[in-house]
Amino acid sequence: MRQPRLHSLIFIASIAAALSLASCQKELNFDREAEQDHNIIINFNAIVDTSALIYGQEYRNFFDEPYKVTAFKFYIHRIQMINTDSGKVFELPKDQYHLIDFGDSNSTRVKLGIQPFKYNRIAFTIGVDSARNVSGAQTDALDPAKGMFWTWNTGYIMAKLEGNSPMAATPNNAIEYHIGGFKTGENVAEKITLLFPYTTEIDLKAGKTSELTISANVNAWFFNPHDIMISAHPTCMTPGTLAMQIAENYRKMFTVVDIVNEP
Repeated sequence: MRQPRLHSLIFIASIAAALSLASCQKELNFDREAEQDHNIIINFNAIVDTSALIYGQEYRNFFDEPYKVTAFKFYIHRIQMINTDSGKVFELPKDQYHLIDFGDSNSTRVKLGIQPFKYNRIAFTIGVDSARNVSGAQTDALDPAKGMFWTWNTGYIMAKLEGNSPMAATPNNAIEYHIGGFKTGENVAEKITLLFPYTTEIDLKAGKTSELTISANVNAWFFNPHDIMISAHPTCMTPGTLAMQIAENYRKMFTVVDIVNEP
């Protein structure tokens, strides 16, 4: 009588072990899927010409004017990955905004999920579209607490550069460029399309991750096509002609400098 009971206990123990193993395998699969919530990473690096930007360190612009930076940030959205050979364009949701803030290293590493493919261009809009400027209280990257919002009438600051310079005849020699404007005739939102370094491309395979690094050159704010001298324009705090000129300058500050594809 004891023999069958022993066999029953062994059988029950075997079933329990199998169920436990299956449960563990499901958890591992779930974790693995969670790790695949993104497959491309965009790293933004701030530079001044050939030097890395360090807050509080002195640099010089095209006009040899010395300045130091204490804040540098901008919005991007409507990110597109492009293959010009096939004409394929993968566009992220247009309402997906990212605030790139070089005072917060977490914000300069943007993780996205895109369709595996080969891409040789990236495009995005720097700024906030007109509809979101008048859409009431926002959250996440567009939260007014981020310090990038004026009023419901003037909208969002699309890009911000702050610091100081002995060339600025302002209190504490402050330089402040808060670039915004979304109404007709003063819209500073700019679409940027960037080429990749020669012979390189994003070759994104299923289950793998690619990274690209984009530099943003602060000195581009001051020159080409418009001469923006600190001595003449130490601040820009409202929409208008000067804001549009600075935006036209800084649209050229971006360069794709590196691409790494996971084999």
